[in-house]
Amino acid sequence: MKTTTFLKVALVTIVCTLTACKSQKETAVKAEPEIANKYWKLVELNGAAVESTAHIIFRTDGAVNGNLGCNEFNGVYMQQEGNRIKFDKLVNTQKMCLDMSVEDELKRVLQIADNYNLTEKQLVLNKARMVPLARFEAVYMN
Repeated sequence: MKTTTFLKVALVTIVCTLTACKSQKETAVKAEPEIANKYWKLVELNGAAVESTAHIIFRTDGAVNGNLGCNEFNGVYMQQEGNRIKFDKLVNTQKMCLDMSVEDELKRVLQIADNYNLTEKQLVLNKARMVPLARFEAVYMN
């Protein structure tokens, strides 16, 4: 009786462990330390210099938040091999702002960007092999 109970508990433990491992493999790759927990300030959008409060912060748990220039946003991102990135479930506040041009374009960039280039102090979001869509500089690191 004790052996049967022990075997049942062991089997349940193994199944739960295997299921948890499978779930982890299917979820997005967590952020590399280089991209996460830095305050990335927008400095260039579609090749033009930008003076704005726009910024983005990636969390190690896959959350992303920041400022589009006037409105705050948050959502999730997924990193994959080969510097691939995808933003999803992005939502933002709906304040009326005088100039929405940077904000509207940055929202579009976050929707279409599919890869990035990264250095210690610079993050560039790209779409396919096109010119850089947005360039950010690291302001501080946690």
